[in-house]
Amino acid sequence: MSSCKPSPILVDTKSKLGATTSKPVEDPSLYKRLARALQYLTFTRPDITYVVQQISLFMHDPREEHMHALKCILHYIQGTMDFGLHLCPSSTSTFISCTDADWGGCLDTRRSTSGYYVFLGDNLISWSAKCQHSSVEAEYRWVGNVVSESC
Repeated sequence: MSSCKPSPILVDTKSKLGATTSKPVEDPSLYKRLARALQYLTFTRPDITYVVQQISLFMHDPREEHMHALKCILHYIQGTMDFGLHLCPSSTSTFISCTDADWGGCLDTRRSTSGYYVFLGDNLISWSAKCQHSSVEAEYRWVGNVVSESC
């Protein structure tokens, strides 16, 4: 699919993948190889982490609907080849970490989203974001996470 039509949009955010009655893919080993390759790509492309995790759930029984979603990811990658994290030599070896929470920012559930990032010099080496049950839990949990990542 190296010559596929590029797409600037990852996937339809309204549809959810799940167990489906569509027919099984013709070559499950191709699906598995592509899904595994995309898992490695998530190290430098955090923008595809969620969708790759979703298609990886169906590696044991891939269906046509799942293969379609996988191909949509490949179209997106083709259209966004310049995206991603780039590791490069840095003139500084400063270690910087930060954590933050949005304190009940989800309008539907009033849950907090919190996260952290860790830089070594100019390179992002670790990051995470997650929805929490409460604001206090969000702040304390992520302070602990960023400290453990920094050690």
